[in-house]
Amino acid sequence: SLRRGLAKCRSAPASPKPHRMIARKRTIFSAALCGCALAAPSKVPSLLADRRLTAALALRGGSAAPSPAPPCLAALWDFDGTLCQSEDVHRKSFSAVLGVELSEQHWTDACIGRAPRDIMEAHLPAGRLKPGETIDDLLRRRAELFEEHIAAGRLEATPGAVALVRELRAAGLRCAVVSSGSRGYIEKALAALGLVDAFDFIIAGDDPDCAQHKPQPWPYLEAARRLGLQPAQCVAFEDSLSGIRSAQGAGLRVVGVRCAANGGCEVAPAEAATLAASPLAAGAPLLPLLALVDDFARLDRVLLGLPAAAPAAA
Repeated sequence: SLRRGLAKCRSAPASPKPHRMIARKRTIFSAALCGCALAAPSKVPSLLADRRLTAALALRGGSAAPSPAPPCLAALWDFDGTLCQSEDVHRKSFSAVLGVELSEQHWTDACIGRAPRDIMEAHLPAGRLKPGETIDDLLRRRAELFEEHIAAGRLEATPGAVALVRELRAAGLRCAVVSSGSRGYIEKALAALGLVDAFDFIIAGDDPDCAQHKPQPWPYLEAARRLGLQPAQCVAFEDSLSGIRSAQGAGLRVVGVRCAANGGCEVAPAEAATLAASPLAAGAPLLPLLALVDDFARLDRVLLGLPAAAPAAA
């Protein structure tokens, strides 16, 4: 304890080399301040390092003391840019319907992770709507363009995603899609990928009961509620910053799919991967990700509580 540490420091006999004794007393005193039991001086640095790591992780997560994460029981998947590499198809379909070229950079900065209606309303040129035409008409036409892409067999799954979903299901984890996109094209895309039966349900941005969109935490909180699980028992798979914020705001740990938007995100050290996440406060910086991958075959399965996968081919 702190008192015993101070008492030992005060009662220590004089030393012919006082500078060494003072250094040793300071080390013991520092260990006591950190709440460490008194230990051999050689072990104090490692104890202090552990305390510093715990304190840092606690501050980043907003928790007084990090606790082990509960077992992962569910995987919640974003669709566009995460399960499928569909963002460029969306960009082109919006550009065609709006009659305005949306550059790749603008799409990355202003559109990824947003609901289709929000994108359409934010970029609708003055005079674009014809007499009798509505935003809903434009959204339907845009969805038709995307579905034509699916029907043509050009849908591109993120490398390793389909295999990982099947692996998770085989291991007993439940899966759901949590997306800001439209239900119609997501259902058709899952059918094209052979994954219809792999997901318990879909939360889509155009569902009548969708109370809030990402970056609000509601979509992930609602998914956990429908599964009958606590958010901490679920892991989210996301690519956009708004999606990551939504999942972390709900208290989920997040595996990121690498893209231009999230390249600056931190990845948690191995020591933090097994710690529970605290919900991200509104406006706070994003927390470190569990992992950031461009191929799910390279994702460390141990992070999800699965046996380690065989190394992917170079």
